[in-house]
Amino acid sequence: MSWSIHHVNLQTTDVRKTAAFYSTVLGMEEGAWSFPRTRGYIPANPDQLALFPDPSKGGGHRGLHLIAPDPRFAQENGLMHNPSIGGHLAIEVPDLGAVMARLSAAGIPFSDAGVFAIPGLHNIYAYDPAMNLVEINQTVG
Repeated sequence: MSWSIHHVNLQTTDVRKTAAFYSTVLGMEEGAWSFPRTRGYIPANPDQLALFPDPSKGGGHRGLHLIAPDPRFAQENGLMHNPSIGGHLAIEVPDLGAVMARLSAAGIPFSDAGVFAIPGLHNIYAYDPAMNLVEINQTVG
């Protein structure tokens, strides 16, 4: 199965200070987040969420995400995994259903968030064996 890295999400207690580091020191350009109509509980305040689109991938939501940790995030979205705490790697795959079937067959719990944070992107979250949170997603629609 093919795959690609969609984004890296870093937790930060000071989103604006961290965003300033990436823009000032590394010269990265901050972008604007767009939300789907089926938006879940996602912070829209720039003090809680920042996006640095990868220009080599056409911008959009691919790239670097910064988020303030939110202990209510998982509960508010009906998830068992909290992607706002500890950061995560997001991997895009062409067949999310196949990945979910393999996770289920292996007895690995996952949270199916649906399309809730990024327009046209179906997300699930699971821990790898080292307890790194991984978002696995697929473009839909």
